Amino acid sequence: MNNKYLRYFLGFLLLVLILIAFYFSGRILFLVSAFFIIITMMEYRKMMKNKDIYPHKFLPEIVGILCAYVFSFTKGIEEHSIITPILIGGVVFSFVLTVLRNKKPYIMTSLSTIAAILLIFCGLYIIKLTYYFNENSAWYVICVYFAAVLMGDYAASILGPKFNKYKLSSEISPDKTIAGSFFNLIFTCLPCFLLVKFIDLSIIKCLFLGIIISIFSQLGDLTISSFKRDLDIKHSSNLFMGYGGILDRMDSFLFSAPAVYYYLFLVSVV
Repeated sequence: MNNKYLRYFLGFLLLVLILIAFYFSGRILFLVSAFFIIITMMEYRKMMKNKDIYPHKFLPEIVGILCAYVFSFTKGIEEHSIITPILIGGVVFSFVLTVLRNKKPYIMTSLSTIAAILLIFCGLYIIKLTYYFNENSAWYVICVYFAAVLMGDYAASILGPKFNKYKLSSEISPDKTIAGSFFNLIFTCLPCFLLVKFIDLSIIKCLFLGIIISIFSQLGDLTISSFKRDLDIKHSSNLFMGYGGILDRMDSFLFSAPAVYYYLFLVSVV
């Protein structure tokens, strides 16, 4: 199988696992989230080790799993009253542990730990995309969101290189082009229009949803690519036998999930 197609096939399998978790129960969703957090942090530490940066062991995992538990089983004011102390505690402990353990370089140890916590937290917003809809409608929103990210990313990688004269960011990712970004926008918007039927969202709101998904999914992709470029590595790990790891497959969801969540929140109250 062509490397590019295999890469997206593996990403598709990961998303199927997430969709199955959504379908069954909050308990299954929490367990799957915890699994992803642990594997992602293994990749993250291996990436940072390449530059002799060592985030604190277990702290990002503990904070992330606590946040996943809250997102899976609580909503509303109760959720916010629990999540805020967890995040603040994680940030404070990252500095406290640096001092107590005399971990050098001090700043990079603390900041790399905080960055790990924030990346996990952003990714967990996938769980929250169902909050403003009933059971059936929430299922449609999740499926359309995943389809939009995958279609946009796939279109950019296949069609973009055919018009590769103008690079989007040659220093960060030489393969990404302005044309690819445009195709990403078009193909991301297409599945979003299905929500006109499924949850009675207007065409204009569906269009803006697609634009938001496209912009923030590409930002997530570029962010992880910039990390890898700075760390002198090609993939976050070799989990998929030379085709990257969890972070490589999930980078487009890191920023788009919270962006979509707050957009849907805005739509629900206006």
